[in-house]
Amino acid sequence: MSESQSVTFVRAMLRKGSSVLGASPADEAPDPDSVPDWRYREDSADTLLMRAIRYSALGPIFYRVAAFPKVYIGFLVSNGSAGIVPVLSTTIVGMLLNVLAVWWVVRGRGIRAKTSGRLMYADLAVGVVLTTIVAATAPADIQPFAVDVAWTWMVGTVALWTLSFGLPAALALVIAAVPFRAFLTWIGGLPIDHPLAVSRSVGCMVALVVAMVTTAGILILLGVGTRFALGIGMRRGQRAERLRTQRVMHDSVLQTLEAMGLEAPDDDSAASERLAEMRATARAQAAELRRELLGPDAPSARGLAADLAEVATEMARDGLRTQLVAAETEQDYRLSHARRTAIRDAVREALRNTVKHAGTNQVVLRVEESEGGVAVIARDQGTGFSMLDRPPGFGISQSIMARLAEVGGRGTIDSQPGRGTRVTLWVPH
Repeated sequence: MSESQSVTFVRAMLRKGSSVLGASPADEAPDPDSVPDWRYREDSADTLLMRAIRYSALGPIFYRVAAFPKVYIGFLVSNGSAGIVPVLSTTIVGMLLNVLAVWWVVRGRGIRAKTSGRLMYADLAVGVVLTTIVAATAPADIQPFAVDVAWTWMVGTVALWTLSFGLPAALALVIAAVPFRAFLTWIGGLPIDHPLAVSRSVGCMVALVVAMVTTAGILILLGVGTRFALGIGMRRGQRAERLRTQRVMHDSVLQTLEAMGLEAPDDDSAASERLAEMRATARAQAAELRRELLGPDAPSARGLAADLAEVATEMARDGLRTQLVAAETEQDYRLSHARRTAIRDAVREALRNTVKHAGTNQVVLRVEESEGGVAVIARDQGTGFSMLDRPPGFGISQSIMARLAEVGGRGTIDSQPGRGTRVTLWVPH
């Protein structure tokens, strides 16, 4: 995000409110290295950002829940039981309505932009009604203090308007509050220039301005922070997708091409059989590649042992004899589909490395419970290699290690020249 883009975005946030966060171009994906377009659309309430932005309303609502009893206690200390009925009633109603609002925001599914606007006007109407009732029913000598209690609602309203509609709308509301506060003094039976009424009215106006300015600062932090987080998330998502594509190419196309390029002693004498094998392998890999490009496999009811048996059968076509030591248990079915898929594909890559580098056609594959998860150990008695002389390539670092790390697992490789290789793959339940 460049400096000019940041300034433009902040101006848009202050002018239109949090609605600009959830809007994005309808005809193109936003560039993660720049600020996505913030043209407002009515259907933006259905986007992920707009569903998350509604939680910003919890700030003003929680303020009311905390401020109502605090202001009420201050009123009791200053005025005793005078005018306690309308003031206490307003405090109880205000707290109950805001507690219900908290529950609705947290548990609700979000609302569309038009509905959100109507709710803001309804919130303003509730504040007007509460303050008017208190101003009209409280005794004249303590009426300004009683209005202060009900005014807590209006402070929250200004904050909500700043978040929802932007700074100009909130400023207009603050300006409109000046004659409204004078009206409240008048219906309470006090002269508009009454010293106590004037001092309390000034305090109420200051509270509105503080709420507006504070919320504007929060709005800026919310907007800029959200956009930076969005850009980081998109870049990481693109990187993850590139890695997934590279794994698909490495684990299917590249492996098949390398297998086809290997020479066999009977290439000349059994050319037709070898050609048939290559075609069958190509068709199988084409089907696997198509499944990968279409997306993750649908969850199945079978366990990890069945998946590994299928991998062992697949590797048998390349001449690898796999002894699978596993028994399906209830723990086997506790693995999530993502973890079962990750460990299955990591095992496939480990067995392919055995075929290409171990110099043996036999491997033992054992499944066991370990450390609150499932471990799969692939052990061969092949040539082995030095971990220092042969750094891990893409197959080990990405198709095995990174794949398991993405689901909370890990992989270790223990190998020495002449002593074979042991690969341990682990995922938690």
